[in-house]
Amino acid sequence: MTQQSPTLAAARPAAPEPGTKFRTDIQALRALAVAAVVVNHLWPRLLPGGFVGVDVFFVISGFLITRHLVEELRGTGRVRLAVFYGRRMRRLLPAALLVAAGSLAASWIIQPYSRWLDVAWETLAAVFYGENWLLAAKSVDYSADHEMATPVQHYWSLSVEEQFYLVWPLMLAGAFLLALRLRKAPLTFLTAVMGTVFVLSLAYSVYFTVASKNEAYFVTTTRAWEFAAGGLIALATFALAGGGSAGDGAPGRGALARAARHPAARLWMGLLGGAGVAALVLSLVFFDEQTLFPGATALLPVLGTGAIVLSGSVLGRSALPAVGFRPIQGLGDISYSLYLWHWPLIVLAVPLLGHELRTREKLAIAAVSVVLAVLTKRFVEDPGRARLFRNRKPRVSILAGFGAMAVAGVLSFAMLLSAGHAEQLEQQQLALLAKSPCYGAASLGDGVSCPERYGPPNALNIGKAESPYFAVSGCRAAKDQIRVQGIAYLQDCDYSGGKKDAKTVWFIGDSHAEHWKVAFFDLARKQGWKVRLSLAGGCSLADVRRVAFMDAPRLDAQSQSKCLDWSGQVSDRIMEQRPDLVVASTFSVKETIDDGTGRDQLSQYRSSVERRIAKWGNNGTRVVMIRDTPLTLGKSTPTCVINNKGNALACATERRKALVADPTAKAVAELGHPNLKVLDLSDQFCDDARCYAVTGGLFVFFDNNHLSRSYVESLAPVFEQRLLSLARGA
Repeated sequence: MTQQSPTLAAARPAAPEPGTKFRTDIQALRALAVAAVVVNHLWPRLLPGGFVGVDVFFVISGFLITRHLVEELRGTGRVRLAVFYGRRMRRLLPAALLVAAGSLAASWIIQPYSRWLDVAWETLAAVFYGENWLLAAKSVDYSADHEMATPVQHYWSLSVEEQFYLVWPLMLAGAFLLALRLRKAPLTFLTAVMGTVFVLSLAYSVYFTVASKNEAYFVTTTRAWEFAAGGLIALATFALAGGGSAGDGAPGRGALARAARHPAARLWMGLLGGAGVAALVLSLVFFDEQTLFPGATALLPVLGTGAIVLSGSVLGRSALPAVGFRPIQGLGDISYSLYLWHWPLIVLAVPLLGHELRTREKLAIAAVSVVLAVLTKRFVEDPGRARLFRNRKPRVSILAGFGAMAVAGVLSFAMLLSAGHAEQLEQQQLALLAKSPCYGAASLGDGVSCPERYGPPNALNIGKAESPYFAVSGCRAAKDQIRVQGIAYLQDCDYSGGKKDAKTVWFIGDSHAEHWKVAFFDLARKQGWKVRLSLAGGCSLADVRRVAFMDAPRLDAQSQSKCLDWSGQVSDRIMEQRPDLVVASTFSVKETIDDGTGRDQLSQYRSSVERRIAKWGNNGTRVVMIRDTPLTLGKSTPTCVINNKGNALACATERRKALVADPTAKAVAELGHPNLKVLDLSDQFCDDARCYAVTGGLFVFFDNNHLSRSYVESLAPVFEQRLLSLARGA
């Protein structure tokens, strides 16, 4: 077919485009997507891959927005950006701001002050559509690894969508005008541009998912290809209507469109749609949180969704069965509001009810979510889209939208200020309680009689001030720095007062060494030590690679390389400098290493200790390995106590289950080396039967595996006495 001159006239459609009418198949896909997400959040084991519902939404958005924008470009030669952005704001902002503000207020009332900071910051990020980037930053911040979810965490996907809405019209309009200037077929040119976005973003997604899976899940750059996939399908529908190459604007029905009326073509389109359904089902059932996602794995749900949309565009009907069923269409109709409401209800229900959700309560949450979604659709979404600022200039909608966002931002800042004030009051309360002989670990002392030793809490020592991640006063960056992947990992802390005979002590490990800092550095100041501090969160001291950490595979090469490089440099420095003492602790209880021998974990750790830590002892350095703290088993946590209305005993765990063998400490002890010792403080957390969430009126843990700062301060005298005894060879 002869190519038409790429003028504006030739770029206009000659016939009605397929898919411009209401698409029941797309509405059914929305229903499937939101149902999958809701079921996954309420019953993750029932539908472990339900998170791919978000990817379905991304493909649909890419398809519909691209069709709309390209139709406008072909009809007028431009995109009315103010109209587009104003329409998006009227469509999306009212419901989103309503749920965000409601979640903020409910969190203020229901949740403890320790949650206010996270809720406020994430609400601020959600309101201004940057939640995905905030979560991406948190996902690679080890100190945030164990934070609870906020009621607006699900706004990350809305943030990705809004960023797409912001950039996509500019990209399409720019490519369209450039095509006209270069005298290229506009839709052919658009297809090339969009295909480039698809390929580059997918390639980056594959790479980044392997390098940093948690971060890759949230960032826009790893998701852009999913929108582009929908956009490419939209461009294909123009080819089907217009004939010729992908959208050169030729008049008449295209060859593919005519072929679609043929029985064989209808059969193939039906099979394509069926394959799309199968791909989605496989994704929903067989994907789970361990799946390397998004990356290449996301091709299955994305292409599956695309196949369904393309099939429906060609056939004029869906490959999905019963898509016109009224409840399905109704669910698709309220999908946006349902997505908004269900998550905050789940997050806030537990502290409100005082226990983990049971089946009947989950069913109630699902029902209430639907009711709220229907009401929001009827009284917020529809009026916002159809009547809000009707007959006013688009800029009025945009300015009003930003004004409403600013109001929500002010509310978030108010919550931030409240959290700071509450934290100050709690610290004052702790200072008063610290004078009691039954305060924290002091309640465990010999001859001390303390009623309700293991609860309830007398204070909420769970705010940011309780975090183990704090800068130690008196420390500075070392001149002979340990650097790994551009990050410095060595500090010098001199408390010797200039004494020439001061001992040099290395304090090393991961975050489970970090939560001992407050006790260790209190002792270091008293003893006048020169301390060399090197901590790398999530890294063990073993000289072999890990294959799992925190019950999840840690397969990314960057993390493996970082940890092996860091521990290797630390070991080399200790061998070179021969310090008087090394104090170390790691979370090896939840690490799985693999040295390739196939032996049990203890045997592998023993070999690693012999190759590395024993050499420090042979070199004349005293080494004290702190035996790891008990596992909380997701139970002995502040969250459990709060959710059980302060009933701390309900959150105690069996000692035999919580106090499992620490392979590094056990290997050190079994070597029997005179310079290698183990500091065991298990009796400060457990009695003969159980390990506790609250001791002496204090929360023992800050999160689900790190100790609270106040509790560590309370057991500092025991820490000091036992560590000095081991360091002196007693």
